[in-house]
Amino acid sequence: MHNTFYNVAMLMANAILAFVLIRFFLGRLGEAKYGVWVLIGSVFRYRIVLGMGLNSAINRRIPMYLAKGDEQGVQSVVSTALLFFSLVALVLVLLTLLLYFKIGDWFAIEAELVPAARWLVLIVGLSFAASTPVQLATALLSGLQRFDVISIVTLITLTIRTALLVVLMLRGYGLLTLGYIYGISEVVARAVQYFYARRLLPTISVAWKSVNRTLLKEMLCYGMNTFLYATGTLIVYRASETIIGIFLGTAEVAQFSVAAAGVLLLSQFVQAFTAAIKPAVSDLDARDDQVRVRQIAFLTQKYSLLLLIPAVTFLAVMGRDFLTVWVGKEFTDPGVLASLTAVLTILAAGHGLMLAQHSNFLVLAGRGEHKVFGVLTAVEALLCIVGAVLSVKVAGWGLTGVAWCNFAPMALVAGVVLPAYFNRRMKIRTWDTLRQVWWPALLGSVPGLAIIILWKYLAPPDSWLKLFGVVAATGIVTCVCAWFISLQSAERRMFLHVAGRRSADPV
Repeated sequence: MHNTFYNVAMLMANAILAFVLIRFFLGRLGEAKYGVWVLIGSVFRYRIVLGMGLNSAINRRIPMYLAKGDEQGVQSVVSTALLFFSLVALVLVLLTLLLYFKIGDWFAIEAELVPAARWLVLIVGLSFAASTPVQLATALLSGLQRFDVISIVTLITLTIRTALLVVLMLRGYGLLTLGYIYGISEVVARAVQYFYARRLLPTISVAWKSVNRTLLKEMLCYGMNTFLYATGTLIVYRASETIIGIFLGTAEVAQFSVAAAGVLLLSQFVQAFTAAIKPAVSDLDARDDQVRVRQIAFLTQKYSLLLLIPAVTFLAVMGRDFLTVWVGKEFTDPGVLASLTAVLTILAAGHGLMLAQHSNFLVLAGRGEHKVFGVLTAVEALLCIVGAVLSVKVAGWGLTGVAWCNFAPMALVAGVVLPAYFNRRMKIRTWDTLRQVWWPALLGSVPGLAIIILWKYLAPPDSWLKLFGVVAATGIVTCVCAWFISLQSAERRMFLHVAGRRSADPV
């Protein structure tokens, strides 16, 4: 709960600010330039592919070695990972240079924006390359279950970066300034986290003799499964923007990005809420405490659903009202707004199914049994890519077609196949999942859903204040109903105990 509190604070601050800045960037840059920024950001998000899931392996190995008191094991992990990520940085430099020369040929970018796009690629790519060797710091800190340190450093960096962005862009600076500020802040944040991780491990040193090829092979074998899941998830979220950038244009990229922003905000909240699961499960698995592993599996999915069900309903039911209030001034064409509303509704439904399985993946990853989960997610991503390309290039269905081609694989894989696999792997009966997870989550959510639907048809919100009113009322009612309906007495005692400890903590 302690780690979850900091994760939610960090990632939600990041997500909310990013969400708010979308409209600011649109207003200062316009659709085409903002589309270039989104497109290049989407491309560089694929840099996680180069890491081959090693961060996930670090995140698991550290708590396992600490639980066993194996200091040499921790030192081998740190030294081996630092060498690996240094090599990854060199590869990223080469790929950045390749993209610098080819971006105008590979993407449908307006001719006058190609020079700025090239420089932006260079700035962002080299910044990420500089920060790559010390990116293992985040994995080390999460393995040490010090999410508070990760969150505090990130929040400070985020605050300074946002202030600089707003001030400089109000003074007329543009795309390149965005790149410089984001790039430098990434390097600084990673470096500070690495310094603090080393302080928490004062007896651990980086040494060539501690580099272990066998350990690297084992971590990559483990990480490959997480790599498949993470890459698949990234493709599901971001490949559509890249495909739209190749075949349509940067203005359409901006439109799709705006439509998907609410879904991405929700996904970041769920990921923050569940991020502490994996190292905790790894710790319990190393102690062979499978009873509490199953408890974590049931409880975290139930709590995720209590968030997801009302949130997805809000995005689907009030999508048009939400977009009108948020970006109505930037997208005045009724046809464009209708298309964005349809895309938002479809994506909300599909990603809701995906996010409902995220906690299950983390439980299996903590136990080292997530290979099939990763493969299935990669298959899901491949189907999304093929469908999106056919939709845009062959059928000419536009943005709505891309959204439907994302929804269909997610409904099949995340809605049917993954839940069945997880239950079988954890030796959980489907009836137990329905009884202990879905049924109490649905009961606790029904009053909130009623508020959303009634509010929509009785008094459709036409301002931020009214939208916040819907969200606040739904959230409060859902929390109250979940407390009395969805939670068992033992869970309520747990929350009260944690709250009592936090209030007594001088920190």
